[in-house]
Amino acid sequence: MDLRFTSMEVVAVAVSVWIMSMMSQDGETHWMESVQLLAVYAILALVFFFLPH
Repeated sequence: MDLRFTSMEVVAVAVSVWIMSMMSQDGETHWMESVQLLAVYAILALVFFFLPH
């Protein structure tokens, strides 16, 4: 595995870290926050699925 990441991969990791930090700032979660986090991951999965190789 090389360390040459595309800009979309870097953005996906940054968005994931940012969303997760926003979710865990108050120290407690709600079921709706978990659903929103799953939606973000599903959107990222769709983006990578339809991204040209």
